[in-house]
Amino acid sequence: MTCRVKAIGVVQGVGFRPYTARLAQRLGLCGSVRNCGGIVEIMLQGEKTQIAAFLQQLEKEPPEGAMILRLETEWLEEQPLLKEFIILPSGGTTQEMPILPPDLPTCNRCLKELYAPDNRRSQHPFISCTACGPRYSIMERIPYDRETTTMSDFPLCDDCAEEYQRDVRRMHAQTISCHDCGPQLLFEENDGEWNGEVALCRAAEKLKQGGIIAVKGIGGYQFACCPDIETAVGRLRQTKNRKKKPLAVMFPAMETIRMFCQVNTEEQKLLESQARPIVLLKKRTECFCKELTENSAFIGAFLPYSPLHHLLTEQCGPLVVTSGNRSGEPLIVQDKQMLEQFSAQLDGVLYHKRRIMVPLDDSVAQVLCGERQLIRRSRGYVPLPILTKQTFPVPILAAGGDLKASFCLAKGNRAYLSQYLGDMEGRNVAKMYDQELNRMQNLFGIQPAAVVCDMHTAYHSVKRVQEIADERKIPLLKVQHHHAHAASVMAEHGLSSCIGVCFDGTGYGPDGSVWGGEFLLCKEETMRRVGCLEPISLCGGDRVAKDAQLCALCHLSDAGLSGDTPDFPLVQAAIRHQVNTSISTSAGRFFDAVSFLLGVGQENTYEGECASALEQVAFRALETGKVKTELFRFEIKKYKDLWQIQRKAYIDYLAEKSVTNIDRDWLALEFHLALAEAVVDVCSYIRQESGENNVALSGGVFTNRILTEQCISLLKKQGFQIYLNRAVPSGDGGICLGQAWVAAKRLIREQNK
Repeated sequence: MTCRVKAIGVVQGVGFRPYTARLAQRLGLCGSVRNCGGIVEIMLQGEKTQIAAFLQQLEKEPPEGAMILRLETEWLEEQPLLKEFIILPSGGTTQEMPILPPDLPTCNRCLKELYAPDNRRSQHPFISCTACGPRYSIMERIPYDRETTTMSDFPLCDDCAEEYQRDVRRMHAQTISCHDCGPQLLFEENDGEWNGEVALCRAAEKLKQGGIIAVKGIGGYQFACCPDIETAVGRLRQTKNRKKKPLAVMFPAMETIRMFCQVNTEEQKLLESQARPIVLLKKRTECFCKELTENSAFIGAFLPYSPLHHLLTEQCGPLVVTSGNRSGEPLIVQDKQMLEQFSAQLDGVLYHKRRIMVPLDDSVAQVLCGERQLIRRSRGYVPLPILTKQTFPVPILAAGGDLKASFCLAKGNRAYLSQYLGDMEGRNVAKMYDQELNRMQNLFGIQPAAVVCDMHTAYHSVKRVQEIADERKIPLLKVQHHHAHAASVMAEHGLSSCIGVCFDGTGYGPDGSVWGGEFLLCKEETMRRVGCLEPISLCGGDRVAKDAQLCALCHLSDAGLSGDTPDFPLVQAAIRHQVNTSISTSAGRFFDAVSFLLGVGQENTYEGECASALEQVAFRALETGKVKTELFRFEIKKYKDLWQIQRKAYIDYLAEKSVTNIDRDWLALEFHLALAEAVVDVCSYIRQESGENNVALSGGVFTNRILTEQCISLLKKQGFQIYLNRAVPSGDGGICLGQAWVAAKRLIREQNK
């Protein structure tokens, strides 16, 4: 019998072909295997029972790192009989879209070899096998072979060439290398350039002496320094132009993380997962210098994911490892750019000559209510698609937003999100957006037949896809910002309807106002606004998003109160005469105002800084048990068919307080708890009117642990079904998925008319 099998899923870059060959040979089957486009094609000859055993084993126990979506089988007649099972060169074409592997962390077997003195790859910073090493970041095109990656720049030595053909773990391992071939380690400093183990030792010595260096990682350059040396951390902040935003720390091992952080079972699973993301963990003690995380109770911790990181942290202990760029600029991947731009500010650059095709920041996540919540989706998750129950009727490009920019290419039942790209205000970020869009369209063979974007006409992302729509003469659809937030949850969980509770900083409303504290009744592709935070007038344009004092003065003015500052009359006059003002329901600005009024936050030097500081103070109250039985209760009023959470009374309540340090912690916590109560009240009113029982929580505010966990707890008690973003960020990095989902529903409706 002859059977042709198409293996569809993550089947390239994970040692699938040699695994298949060994399995077939063990079962006495003849035939062949090859990469074909983005899939693997297998020809099997033998008894039907043998072939059935092969298919069962392949599905039950695929190679490490593989993910089989399905196996398509076709029985063939009168085929020439083969005498063995062989691996064929890649070739052929397929209409099936590829599912490509993300970059993989160093496997345990390679780690064992890395530290084995008698192994020929001992201390080799680029050790890898079919189960680990860079993948997506080095791909130039598919199918995935050495000649289609940047490893094609490095001829194999005789020993590696032999292993490539015959070794069990390294047969057809495209990233195979050793001390004699492949990329080699270099360290450039003022005293000259060093290579190999000397380069590693000199780099480690610089770090231990309090220096900062650039390290060329898998997805781009990173800056590194010791977290307990205050001068080093301070210099690093100056180099990055990053004043206060917390810096992540890479720890040598899980045991080391436990010394410094509280880690539960789910957090450990996330830290050790294939993606190796940065995970936000509660600190046990203030063990590093204050400059590292300021007053945050949490630290971004992660484990080494490349051999070079393992070797560095083994010698130095925990290291600050952060993106190698200036804040607001794209991640640097070019050696020349790093050496020219930063060599004068660094104590050395540790690098190699393997080209990086895709810039990939480290992903960031936290565990919320026992499940993963992505804050930044990049290395380790990209380019894996989101598999949706919704089938996209035509290929769709969803532009996303300008903050935390990420776009989506959707086709079939797959949504391919780009990595986190940054904020589109920077010209270089916009340039990278275009580069990655062109790359992904070509790599996945998705040429959009429709494009969808935000309603904000000033967004760079909107202007870009408008150009694409005009050039290709294809439909352009627009989806309101918060509708896209809710729809991203619906797309993930296969919901047909929900109450979308969408809290963030800013989103353009169809009425021309600034939305940001929304309750939406969503059904299929439609959305109706049914509730919001009470609208207020904010002045100052974009400045109010950064200046918490200005935001607080606007709230005081709206509540009819006075502000004890010389600027207050100017704010009142601006609002009264509607000079540079906007009507806003923003939850993010509400958090900023409360943060300032409690003396916690002054300025957002990075997005969400004041809100994060307010949450940290609230955590102190939780830890010390300062939870009172009587809470402030927000009043809920219905105005023009909208259930509104009244905030004027709360601002008045807060203004009456003579806040001491003792009161501040409780008041911060009370704000979170009271707002959660108000969210549940509004959802209950909406359910009474509509019968809708599903609640989707989305938007950047719902990365706040206290608010989100309290909302979930209270909603569950009221019998609601609650859904959150899990596969994509709840912030603006996930709205492209929601845009694509709504666009698909609209297009299907039009087709069915």
